[in-house]
Amino acid sequence: MPITYATSNIDGGLDCSSLSIGVLITIPESPIVKVMVIAGLQAHPVWAIDRLAVVIYCYVQSAKYHYPRGPRPIQVNVRGSLISNDSTSCVMAGSFSWHTSEAIRMNAERLIAKMTSGKQLTTQWPTKATMILPVQGETLYEASALTSSG
Repeated sequence: MPITYATSNIDGGLDCSSLSIGVLITIPESPIVKVMVIAGLQAHPVWAIDRLAVVIYCYVQSAKYHYPRGPRPIQVNVRGSLISNDSTSCVMAGSFSWHTSEAIRMNAERLIAKMTSGKQLTTQWPTKATMILPVQGETLYEASALTSSG
């Protein structure tokens, strides 16, 4: 079965406790995150790379700051590409629309500005641990092209 692509649109709550971060192993110096977005009864794994990964990380950190006893899910709309191969698929986010408080939004935007001020997105990235998407290696470059083109 060939690699297939489809668009995805998820309205739900980003589970702030599900955040995993790293550096994408096949595209050096590219931040990557994985989060779970709860829609209905299911939690969907959503991946993001580059600047969008930084944005997601900052919104989660802001939510944790504002709700120290356990962040509530942040309501989001995720648009992305569903990338599949013979054995698995994953949602590669292209955009997030945030439906949250002004306090979380303002704090997150300050963090984003601070983290993206360096020459490379990983300059301020809190980890250098490597991660890989759960699809074949050759699809990673194609996934990067899909999310950066629109």
